[in-house]
Amino acid sequence: MSTGRPLRKRAGDTIASPEPAASQPAARRSGARVDASLSDPWNAALEGGRQLELAEYPSSLLLRVANVIHQEGTAVYARKHGLALPEWRILARLRESAPMRLATLCRVSHFDKAQATRVLRGLTARRLVRTSADAAHKHRRIVDITPSGRKLAEAVLPHAIAEQQKLLRALSPQERRVTFNALRKLLAVYGTEIPAPIAASRDEPS
Repeated sequence: MSTGRPLRKRAGDTIASPEPAASQPAARRSGARVDASLSDPWNAALEGGRQLELAEYPSSLLLRVANVIHQEGTAVYARKHGLALPEWRILARLRESAPMRLATLCRVSHFDKAQATRVLRGLTARRLVRTSADAAHKHRRIVDITPSGRKLAEAVLPHAIAEQQKLLRALSPQERRVTFNALRKLLAVYGTEIPAPIAASRDEPS
């Protein structure tokens, strides 16, 4: 019969009474639910009725990722070459696809026309780009990169490639495939897609 005193293996060695068996699995199950909710909030919201925090919204998280990459990565190496982030975005696009219509440049670079015009004004003043009227349509503007602009873009490009490779290396090969296709699906929700190569779209109506 138990005396209620601690069990002793030998003098001075007290063996703690074990935690009731029923309480341990329950705690583990509870902890597992909490961990799953934190590490998989989107499924928890759709399948378990958990309310998403604002920072967990897909739109908020995607915006945060893009902003962090731009501010902590892209903007840093662009500034080292005397370019603001919007200037580099436009110069990089022109390096790849110039000459191109202003409307097309705005669409594929995600600028509105007024913002793009302001950025182009600064790049034009530095003789990195030039704009001209479209001979086929007086209301259209054609944007081209100058030799100086191309030289600068070529100097920045290795840093841009290295930054993108750093991001990709943070993912496993399977995660890269899944993430790329998931992002394509999210674009498709709103009826859009990853832009086609610009060489094939220069003659699109603006």
